[in-house]
Amino acid sequence: MSDSKQRSILITGCSQGGAGNALALQFASKGFRVFATARSLKTLANLQGENIETLTLDVTDASSIKALAAEISSRTGGSLDILFNNAGTLYEAPAIEADPARVRALFNTNVFGLMEVTTAFTPLLLASVSSGFSPIIVNVASVLARVPNPFASAYNASKAAVAAYSDTLRLELQPLGLKVKILYMGEVSTPLMVADNINFGPESIYRAVEDSVKARTNTHLAKTMAPAQFAREVADEVFSGKSATIWKGTNAFAVWFLNAVGPRNVFDSTVLKGLD
Repeated sequence: MSDSKQRSILITGCSQGGAGNALALQFASKGFRVFATARSLKTLANLQGENIETLTLDVTDASSIKALAAEISSRTGGSLDILFNNAGTLYEAPAIEADPARVRALFNTNVFGLMEVTTAFTPLLLASVSSGFSPIIVNVASVLARVPNPFASAYNASKAAVAAYSDTLRLELQPLGLKVKILYMGEVSTPLMVADNINFGPESIYRAVEDSVKARTNTHLAKTMAPAQFAREVADEVFSGKSATIWKGTNAFAVWFLNAVGPRNVFDSTVLKGLD
């Protein structure tokens, strides 16, 4: 940052225990004015009293997005310096057996909600453009946009959509003075990664491997990065990193490297081995 003005950041999806919650605490510790959001204020209770302003937001509800944009504009005088689109959900099921309603709900949160929030807050970001500062949009994708993780096809597809959208958005907003960064999130021990959420059902043709999928989740949970460490590493790169992409979380660097130098099916044997 090139001046002493306190910069503001809006982070979506900040429920306690998740990456967004840790990011809110981390940016607050760096002196930012943090607006932390979630669908319920109860899930933000640990952030209150930390010089963090907590507000409600449902990214799938256009009226909720519009109301928040008006509230942030009122509090900041019409500007915002960083928009951190972190809100997301996970649904795991075999691709050919997935519940269409749950798939659509996942895309409404992970993709369409992110797009609508970006549209709503871009005018506030444009108001912060100055000769010495370019406001930033950070969109959270996932390494699973690049890794064909079995039984998470809808989630994988949603994060690939976020990456493609963000890459185009970056080019469109660059002439206007805004930066767009894609955060390829590796494994982080958040409430999204819970084996109990996996239930293929007794009629599933993949019923025989359900226990292996649950075991895979439990194994990953035991080895993955804690949200606080993830937040520290990400916050450092949002400003200091020159790249339009950020790769953080367990295995993120490995995925980046193998994706860069390996064939398209470089991950196949590894992910299938976890289902034996």
